[in-house]
Amino acid sequence: MTTGTPANPHRRHKPPAELILIVVLTYVAGFLSIGVGILFILLRYVADIATLGGQFGVTLIGAGVILFGLFIIALASALSRGKHYARVGLTIALGVETALAVISLIVDADSVWFEVLLIVVSVLIVLALWVGRPRAYFAHVSERDAAARRTGM
Repeated sequence: MTTGTPANPHRRHKPPAELILIVVLTYVAGFLSIGVGILFILLRYVADIATLGGQFGVTLIGAGVILFGLFIIALASALSRGKHYARVGLTIALGVETALAVISLIVDADSVWFEVLLIVVSVLIVLALWVGRPRAYFAHVSERDAAARRTGM
């Protein structure tokens, strides 16, 4: 017989260190994306902007990059709470980023090291999200959320 208080099934588990590192890297990537978008918008004041699509095109691309950065930050926030949709969303976003890096390598081989580093980091983040302790953490949070929906807590 055991004595003491029973374990609380609704106790919040701490995310593993790997997931915390992924969340931090995701926040950094989101803020960097916002910064790049702002710099891209500022390119509209460069004299020879016609090669980039003119002022409207540069502003539109910069706004899109800023919105993507905000989306990445929202995913980082949800990842820290163990939300499954954030893991899937980040995997899709990193897949798109990897595809764009491969296209960039094919079109312009001048930035080989940067693109290869981007691809390697993206693959490592996706692998870390879906295997090991982060996988178990997401499974536990999903079970806890399902139990809370069943019991109304």
